[in-house]
Amino acid sequence: MRHLLLVLLFVLLLPAQAADPTPYDRVTLSEQASTELENDLMVAQLFAQAEGDDAIVLADRVNRAVAGALAVARRTPGVKVSTQSYRTQPIYEKNRIRGWRVSQDIRLESRDSQVLGKLIGELQSSRLRVRSLGYRLSEERRREHIDQVIRTALQRFDRRARLIAKTLGKNGYRLVRLSVNENGGSPVPVRMAMMEAAPMMKRVAPVPIEAGTARIAVSVSGEIELRD
Repeated sequence: MRHLLLVLLFVLLLPAQAADPTPYDRVTLSEQASTELENDLMVAQLFAQAEGDDAIVLADRVNRAVAGALAVARRTPGVKVSTQSYRTQPIYEKNRIRGWRVSQDIRLESRDSQVLGKLIGELQSSRLRVRSLGYRLSEERRREHIDQVIRTALQRFDRRARLIAKTLGKNGYRLVRLSVNENGGSPVPVRMAMMEAAPMMKRVAPVPIEAGTARIAVSVSGEIELRD
């Protein structure tokens, strides 16, 4: 019986050993590629805010200001507008509510910075303030260039793998594992400010802005097995 069990154990171990041979001459390496692209999408966050004793009156004031801003923005060609968070918050003084603060944000996007800058100046004169202003790379522009960056990173990985194989006296390599990761193109803030509204001003100068660039990077990492 003991001999039979040993034979059975030996037979069961054979497929596992054949299917998973001990790997030799394996090398882990990585490469990367990147490119700098000019940001092409301007993003602005504006808000209307009112403070006082009556939350209903404040909400009506904010709603009217936002509605007016949306009407102006929708009439502006090349500008995408959307409403954001709406908040009604109590204002405390010595652990007691002394009033309310109501606010709502709107988000503006455009590829034409001059048009959007002029629109921001116009909306500032109608009791809106700028919460944030920045540039980012549009998804369309990112997709136009990401494939070439990936191709470059893979070519560099292949050259590095062939160099390692040749230097170590091998005839080539077999790819065992590969991963491709991309990053970059995230929003790039160029100004973060709280700009007071100027309701008495008839005109507000366009906001000075600078686009800057965004970096798209791709990293390739993997494991190769050298061939004799």
